[in-house]
Amino acid sequence: MPTYYIETYGCWLNKADSALMEEDLRRMGYVKVNDPAQADLILVNTCAVREDSEIRELKAIEKYSRLGKKLIVAGCLTKARPSEIMRLAPDALIVNPSSVENLAELLKGGVNLTERLMVRIPKYYESSHVYVVPIQVGCLGNCSYCVIKYTRGGMGWVKSADLSVVKESIAKAVARGAREIYLTGQEISAYGKDKGYDLVDLLEAVLRDVEGRYLIRLGMLEPLELEGMIHRLIDVIKNDWRIYRFFHIPVQSGSDKVLRLMKRKYTVDLFKREVELIRRSFRNSFIATDIIVGHPGEDDSDFQESVRLIRELGIDKVHVARYSPRPFTEAAYMRQVPDQVKKQRSSMLSKVALEVAYSRNLEYVGGTYEGLISSIGFKGRGLMARLMDYRPVIINEGDLGSFVKIKVTGASSINLIGKIIE
Repeated sequence: MPTYYIETYGCWLNKADSALMEEDLRRMGYVKVNDPAQADLILVNTCAVREDSEIRELKAIEKYSRLGKKLIVAGCLTKARPSEIMRLAPDALIVNPSSVENLAELLKGGVNLTERLMVRIPKYYESSHVYVVPIQVGCLGNCSYCVIKYTRGGMGWVKSADLSVVKESIAKAVARGAREIYLTGQEISAYGKDKGYDLVDLLEAVLRDVEGRYLIRLGMLEPLELEGMIHRLIDVIKNDWRIYRFFHIPVQSGSDKVLRLMKRKYTVDLFKREVELIRRSFRNSFIATDIIVGHPGEDDSDFQESVRLIRELGIDKVHVARYSPRPFTEAAYMRQVPDQVKKQRSSMLSKVALEVAYSRNLEYVGGTYEGLISSIGFKGRGLMARLMDYRPVIINEGDLGSFVKIKVTGASSINLIGKIIE
């Protein structure tokens, strides 16, 4: 039987895309191997968000193209750096992000689509108790630094999976043992804008019609879109324990000046009000956010506003990214912040974020909480459980997929430490 090897970079949506392409390969008789040297076909699913990742991906593409095997390059880099990919791997099959649902047709000589269909959702496999469900692509923004609006679609364009298809996929997965349902997409707060319904409608339908013990984990919620649904969303979460009290709201900067340069179309005050409302609404909640440091136009005072924001709101997790110029974006043509300054700011903010996270986690030590054992722990150490706010807890024993009561005995900046109690 023919064999394939796959390498995936980037976000959870990209991982879901890889799952779809793997389904096509398996239907065609391919068997997965973990060593590219043993594969008849190599698939590299790329990401274009960061320059450092792009460099690694291009090196991998060049390396695999020299093996003389059938090579497929998929993902956002195929739209962001098409000429570079063709230079490094002229014989590779290119699968753009709009065509990941149609790999089988492309392998038979078909052509790439210009728009994503969103008619297929990856199947659930019992090897994991976590089921990743891509519910939409596209976004409503037009950020000055972002290339993904060109590679996947954006600037007001949204394509959503039908509510009934999402609900049916989740129902089948739960019936087969899925315990954590991760709703992902480019901007899930924009879900349904092309259909006449929204994310809250989807959640209400799933919770009403899909019986069982499972927890839904929400993907990224843009501040501007969240504003219009936050009260309804909080009500749904309050009224059903099956949604993690977890909110990933990317603020990107604590400076209104920088947000304007980014073309983010909201203010820091809106983000603050959303976080404060969530904190008031739930006894325990987990707030994650993203901060880009060194965006063109960011000076020291702007950066310090980001630092103060993280401290003031007690953000549980901050994804800190150094700005890097991306092709086809406005920000790439603005006056750039020196690399050394970006490096210093990234290091400083990361340190502050870890201090704040540790302080937040300490509040849980000594308490007893409900949780779900969802996966193996970091680097294979112990088991990973998630509290009802998605806060990670490392425990030494238990069964994957089981709901347990946990006594928290310790904390770090990254996770809690606990033990199961009867």
